[in-house]
Amino acid sequence: MQWDQTKLLFIICFLVLDIFLIQQLLTKEDYKYSEESSTEEEIASNIEGLKENVSDESFEAPLIYAMNKSYSESDITSLEKLNNQQQVIVNNYLLIGRFKEPVPINLEDESYQEKLNGLIFNSQSYTFWGKDTSKDILIFFQQIEYPIFYNKNALLLIQLNDNGEMIQYVQTMMEKEKDDQQDPEKLNSQMNAISTLFLKENLIETGDKVTDVNLGYHNLISLPNGEQVLNPTWNVEVNETEDYFVNAIEGHNYPRNNDFIDTTYHEFIDEMQASEQSSLLFLQTEDEDEEEELYETIKQGLLNIGNTIIGVGNE
Repeated sequence: MQWDQTKLLFIICFLVLDIFLIQQLLTKEDYKYSEESSTEEEIASNIEGLKENVSDESFEAPLIYAMNKSYSESDITSLEKLNNQQQVIVNNYLLIGRFKEPVPINLEDESYQEKLNGLIFNSQSYTFWGKDTSKDILIFFQQIEYPIFYNKNALLLIQLNDNGEMIQYVQTMMEKEKDDQQDPEKLNSQMNAISTLFLKENLIETGDKVTDVNLGYHNLISLPNGEQVLNPTWNVEVNETEDYFVNAIEGHNYPRNNDFIDTTYHEFIDEMQASEQSSLLFLQTEDEDEEEELYETIKQGLLNIGNTIIGVGNE
């Protein structure tokens, strides 16, 4: 009899404990929901463009493991078929092309991509990002599912002359490591990225307008073997002029590198000048004299950009 009463007492105690824990959980969830609602209300009351340009959908994307593309024999054959140009490949990953005759390009004409298809290797793998007017450079980012933001190993830079015609380009490309890929992960919401920029980083200010939000990739870490781990990243455009990048899994902001183009060009110049003859592969040239002339012309084209960068920096 006494044992039955003891068991009953234990049962009642556990029931009371369960009820208490459930109540705590519900209270916590209510608080979390209330906190999230309060945060969103605060953002909505201070930032414009949320209803039009911010999605409340759920997104998934995997980490991507990628390496620099090495050019195969079939790639070389394709490169030799490209029109109106000569090329040099540096260290089997950095491709630099020089057009024999300047090529007009109008980015407002949707057919410009068709023109690039006959001039740039795998041009359909790149998306136009913007123009650096101070240096007359068109900037394209490589896409692997989504654009890879500001990565010198996934880049197409096209130099223009004073007439806005294409005269030279620098191209790098990455490839996914087939045996080292990950399953898609659930991503933080677009609103979460905006919250980070507004409430934590103070990069978005009251009265600003979010004009676009897009998914892409950003280098998370570079491994000793040259492999890069690319992380899903939200690109938040503000006032149509400023771009911010937020890790879509961990939620932190990637600092903007305003000197990216400058730094990248100087690194390409240094790499080309430091390369031995054996690490240079010339394409669509007739003899060594033509190769030497192409090398000097391309190098001077890069140096001209470098000098422009230095000049702008000293102003």
